Amino acid sequence: MKPLRFKFKLKYLAILALAALLLGNRGFRSLINNYREYRRLKTEKGQLELQRGDLEKKLEEINKKPAIEQAARTGLGLIKPDETEYRFPPPKESDK
Repeated sequence: MKPLRFKFKLKYLAILALAALLLGNRGFRSLINNYREYRRLKTEKGQLELQRGDLEKKLEEINKKPAIEQAARTGLGLIKPDETEYRFPPPKESDK
């Protein structure tokens, strides 16, 4: 009977030691925290890659010649050498 009781105690002692090692060890907790952070950063990376793709498409559109010309005309008020620009004052409140 004694050898069986010793094995029974040894089994519980091994389970208790394993639980203490896994739950009480800072290394295991830091491993879990690092894994959580890895997953968070992985999802953030995916979102940033999508945003990068959108920004690259916008950049391609901006770098096209007509887009640059339109931006210069509207934003800076530039005109071509042979053109004449007419500017009209905005309507007054009474004219609306």
